[in-house]
Amino acid sequence: MRKLLSENKDFYIISRSIDNASACKVTEINEDCFKIKLSQPLKYEKDESVELFSMTDKGQVYFETLVKEVDNDILSIWFPLSFKYLQRRQYIRIKTDLNIQLLFDGNNIQAKALDLSAGGLKIYTDCMLTLLNNYNLNINIDNKELELVFNPIRIETFEKGFISSGKFVNISNFDKVTLVQYCLRKYIENSIK
Repeated sequence: MRKLLSENKDFYIISRSIDNASACKVTEINEDCFKIKLSQPLKYEKDESVELFSMTDKGQVYFETLVKEVDNDILSIWFPLSFKYLQRRQYIRIKTDLNIQLLFDGNNIQAKALDLSAGGLKIYTDCMLTLLNNYNLNINIDNKELELVFNPIRIETFEKGFISSGKFVNISNFDKVTLVQYCLRKYIENSIK
């Protein structure tokens, strides 16, 4: 585990509360723990269970551990007993069947989301979207309405419609962390089944 940590290494940290999710950076590595600085001050408590994940050369690493100490926006985190690599993508991608509505130039376009990640999504539509155009959409995740901008980068044509894969542009850190936490939870739930 220590080999994966270095000063200034970026992580995302989440607790059981979605409001307690943040980007963070490793500031110090000690014998039994490491320190992180939160990108925004949030309320964490000593001995609270947290999950951390980050991209590495081998894929996305994930682990659960406990908070050792709290000093404002600096947390001391116990080294985890174990960790695992989830996937090679930057963000976990999950299958879904959400009905969504895209908005472009005052026109509403009905779509079905086929998969979702914090980086983008794959959707099915009856009409062909335009590559690299920005489409506004709202997605309800854990009773939070996220306002996102979808930019298609690949479109496949099928007999009865179109499948567009694309990325989110100008996504806020809060929306990104909300999606990361949601996708991670769904990924873990699906892998247990």
